[in-house]
This record gives sequence, structure tokens and C-alpha cells, in this order.
Amino acid sequence: MLGTLADAFANPIMVDALILGREGTMVVPDTNYYAPELPGIDAPDEMDRWEPWVRAYTALGEMLQGISFETSGNAFQVLSSGSLLAEIGRPQEATFQAQMPLVLSWAELRNERATEIMAQIDSPYAFWSSIIYMHPDRTQRTFELVNIVLQFCVYVEMRFKHALACWRPVEYNAQVQPMITTPGHGSFPSGHATQVHAVAHVLKRLLMLSSTNLGHEMISEQLDRQAARIATNRVVAGVHFPIDSMAGRMLGVALGDYFVGRCTKGQTLTGRKFIAGGIDANPTTEFNPYHADQKSLSSGPFYSTSSVPKNVESPLMEYVWRKAQAEWAGKFGVPPPP
Repeated sequence: MLGTLADAFANPIMVDALILGREGTMVVPDTNYYAPELPGIDAPDEMDRWEPWVRAYTALGEMLQGISFETSGNAFQVLSSGSLLAEIGRPQEATFQAQMPLVLSWAELRNERATEIMAQIDSPYAFWSSIIYMHPDRTQRTFELVNIVLQFCVYVEMRFKHALACWRPVEYNAQVQPMITTPGHGSFPSGHATQVHAVAHVLKRLLMLSSTNLGHEMISEQLDRQAARIATNRVVAGVHFPIDSMAGRMLGVALGDYFVGRCTKGQTLTGRKFIAGGIDANPTTEFNPYHADQKSLSSGPFYSTSSVPKNVESPLMEYVWRKAQAEWAGKFGVPPPP
């Protein structure tokens, strides 16, 4: 949920008390005591005045500006102002059928991973917090930023799921018997894989984790491994195929990269593709981001990239980003505020 319209004081006792309190404390004659100066139009720092759910809707609307979708042969694309962000080709039906033995065999892990799977049905904030110590009160703006990333991913991934319209494992084989409710939308790409890989990418950039710092590199790898495990758990649960996670990981990194670009200056974008022909030629491939064929999202049988025009930063998103990053000043790679 992005927010609520509920009134914190909307109960009969408080409403009656406020009415009576006003009658007993009013000062006559009535005059205007405040003369606030109106801000400029669309001033980013006005975001501080709003409730978190209002900031979330405002930022999500900003992120969606210029986003469009197109069909390209047997693939579907998401674009920003006409430039490719991500393209996912739809595998052949025979490829999904070839993946069924993997789904059935991974069911043996259900007892071992049941607690994780249940805890990860909704957005796994606790799992990210276990690595970098996010806290709802101490890092409120970081939580808000992650929420915006998640909502942006949901908007895009659902459009892909509809366009590609791929069946769930239980629709291929009744022996899957998922251990949780199969979601009421398409299987490919995996939404969980998209979201957790996008958040991992954004958090690494937010905390300015350096690839040359051993401690930073360890944190980055934990975030990536955690994202892969969450995605894999959805296959173990019986609601996804391994290839759903392969495509979702690529989409998540592409959307995370775009998100960072809207929030920062000088970001260079990369158009990313998941190649259906590559998986159709290797239909029994398991999801493993550390395998030589999958480690790079830029080359190999399953992925490719292309250069696209420079991303257009957003003053509003830059403000949201700076507020979140300020909560980490002096930690990891984040410098103290000037």
C-alpha cells in the first residue's frame, strides 16, 4: 500500500472534543495571524511538508513520466522517452515444459525453506535490513525510497506479464501442488525476482558501495545473493519456473539502473535484453547468476546490451534520493553532508 486517506483523529469522542475545545478557546475578534509565502511551482523541497504516502504517489508519478511499452516481434519492451530500457523475448511453450522437472525436483526443498518463503510473500524489508541495518524510524526516507522502487517495478512488470501471458507451473502439471497461493497473473517474468534485484541495485548505489573495498564488496555480494535466493524460493514454492527468475533479474537491474539515473546526475543508461532464443536452445538451464553463462547481463546466450541516450535526471527524484542518502552519511561509502 502506498498510503491511506484516513484521518488520525476521526473518532466520535475526539471529534466532539475538538468541537467543544474550539468553542471554549476561540479569540474574538478573528484576524489572520499567518502569512505563509507560497513556494515556486513544483519545488522539490516542498516534499518535506507531505505525508509519506503523498511523497510516494508524487515520486511514482514522476518515475512513470515518459515510460511506454511496445511489442517487438516475439518480444515486449519498456522504453523511456522512446529509448529502450529492457526487452524480454517470450520463450517457446516447449521450453516451459522442459523446465517442469526442475520445478518438481526443487519441491524437495520446501520443508527447509518454508519459513523463508512465507516471510517473503510480501516485500522483504526485513531481509534487506538484516544486511545493511535499515530501520523504519532511523532510516524512514530509505524505506520510502525502496517503496517507490517496488511500486515502479510492479507497474512495469505487470505490463510485461500481461503482454507475454505465460502460464504458471501448476497449469502445466497438477503434481506441482504449490505450497502457497499461485498469484493471479502471469508467470514470466518473475515479479519477485524483478523487485529484489532492482532494490539490491539501488541500495548498492545509494550506499556508494565500492567494488575496490573488500567490506563493501562483501555487502554487495550479500545483497545480490539474497535477491537470487528470494527469487529461487518462488520456484521452490511451485509458483515460478527458473527462467522466470532469469528474465526478472535482468528486468530488475534495468529498472534499478533507470531509477538511479532519474535520481542522480551524469548517469549513463544501458538498454538490456533477455534473449528467448538462448533459453529455447538450452531449455533445462537453471537460474544461477554465478554461472559463467548468466553472470554477465551484457553478453552470452541469454543477455545482451546496447547503448542508449543519457538518462534525464529529475530534480524531484534527486531530492528524494538525497534525503535517503543523508541517513547513511559517514557510513559505507556515503560522505558526510557538506
